[in-house]
This record gives sequence, C-alpha cells and structure tokens, in this order.
Amino acid sequence: MTKTKNHIFKGVFAALTATALIAGVMTGCGKSDSSSSGSGDTKETQVVTEVVSGILVDENGQPITDEKGNFISATEADKTDADKKQSSGSEQKSKTESGSQKSDTSSKSQGGSQKSDTSSKSQGGSQKSDTSSKSDGSRTKTPSGAKTVSTTKKSSADTSAKALTIGGKEYKVGDKVVCTYFLEVPQTMLNFQGELSFDSSMLKKTNSYLVAPATYSSIINNNLNDRVVFNGSDLSGYDFSSPGYEFLVVEYEVLKTGTTEPAFTFEVLTDVDDKPYADASSGKLINGAKLMAVYS
Repeated sequence: MTKTKNHIFKGVFAALTATALIAGVMTGCGKSDSSSSGSGDTKETQVVTEVVSGILVDENGQPITDEKGNFISATEADKTDADKKQSSGSEQKSKTESGSQKSDTSSKSQGGSQKSDTSSKSQGGSQKSDTSSKSDGSRTKTPSGAKTVSTTKKSSADTSAKALTIGGKEYKVGDKVVCTYFLEVPQTMLNFQGELSFDSSMLKKTNSYLVAPATYSSIINNNLNDRVVFNGSDLSGYDFSSPGYEFLVVEYEVLKTGTTEPAFTFEVLTDVDDKPYADASSGKLINGAKLMAVYS
C-alpha cells in the first residue's frame, strides 16, 4: 500500500513539474516577444518601387528582406506593377526632357529673332548715318570769290599773249588748272544730269570727278576729249542747300595762250517733290539754283 502511494505521488509530482516548466517556457517566450516588440529595432514596412532580377527592391534600390534576412522574390503581379511604374517614369522623363528641349529651342529661336531684329535696326541706323554724312558740315562751302558759270562756251586764241585767261585768272602754257564747281539748290535734289564742255585746243582735261554727296548713285564719263558728262539719282536725296557745296572738280593742262570759258549746262535738276531747277531747253538754272566756279 505504501509503495503504491509513493508511486502515485511521484507521478503526480512529475506531471506538475512538467506543467510548470511548460508554463515557464511559454511565459518566457511571451516576455521575449513583448520586449522585442517594444524595442526601437522593429523593421518598418518598405515600399516596393521596382523589380530587379526577380527580387523586390525599395525606392533606394535596396533589396527587401523578410524577418530572417532573406530576399523576397517578386510575384508576376509585382513584376507587372513595377514594369508599369518604370514605364510610366520613363515616359514622364521623356516628356520632361522633350518639353525642356522644346523650351530651349524656342528660347534660341527667340534669341535669333531678336538678333535678326537687332541686325535690322543696326542696318537702319547705318543707313541713317550714311544719309546724314551727305549733309554734314565738313564739306567745302561756296567761297566768297566764286563766280557764276556761263552756259555758253567762249574761246579765242592769241599767240601774242603770254598767258591763257580763264575764270578771271592767267595761266602759262603747261600750267595745271583746277576748277571747282559749287552747286546751290534750295531743296534736296533727287535727280541731276549735266554736261561741261570746253575748248580742247586750248585746254587738255587730265581728270574730273564728282564730290560727295553727288558721288552717291551717280556716274561720270571722264574719257571724252572736250566734255565731261554725268548724272545721278538717289532716293535719300542730295543736299546742296544754301550757301552751296562742292559738286564737280575738273583738272586741265594749258595748251595755248588766249581767252577761254567752259560752258556748264543741266538737262535735269529736280528735287524730291519733282520740282525743276533747270531749264531743259537752255540748260540754265532756275528757281533759285546757282552754279559757281573757283579756279586755282
């Protein structure tokens, strides 16, 4: 009887001990989980942005792992979703770059347009400056000793004379004579055409040229033996307003003694309003226009 009781007691004690051990183990596990849960080491949920080589990666490109540190493989749904996001991102980037390029091109185009406009204004300013140069104060004005020019050529040889008289001055045979013609027109001229004739037996022409602004849009024939012919037409006009400016220069060499006087005629001389300042039939100047000569 005693033996039987001891056997039962030992069995009950062993059962209670096992139960206590199991409860202790379970209590320890619960405490451990609670401690782990309360610590700051708990891993935060990571956001999947794409799939690389079948592995899910976060927005920083780092592989996503489970609680054991193993990489998480992507499912087909994840791959499809990641591909869509990647495609959408690429398309958005492409649009952004395209828009930026378009904006840059537009900016360059506007810059080119502005440059073209600036160039146009610069040319306009240059033209204005050129027109201004035709009427600046640096030109030689008609001197007080200038004499009115005749429209009739006169000449008489005199072998007994010691000089050639022209323009009120005397020159010996072989001397160089320079005649400067000064023109005065009340209004700005638009067109001119004229002729200077002289006695080629007494004078040899060595040179002739128009003086600015008459040189603009004009032509002169310097190859004739007894004449100088010229004409010009310029929409910006020729300014020979009072008191008049240099118009034509003719250079001669004296061949004979005696007296001579070249003749100067205008076939055309009109202002910007088409008003005439020369009589086409006689070649004389009218309406206040004047031509004077100075010999040196």
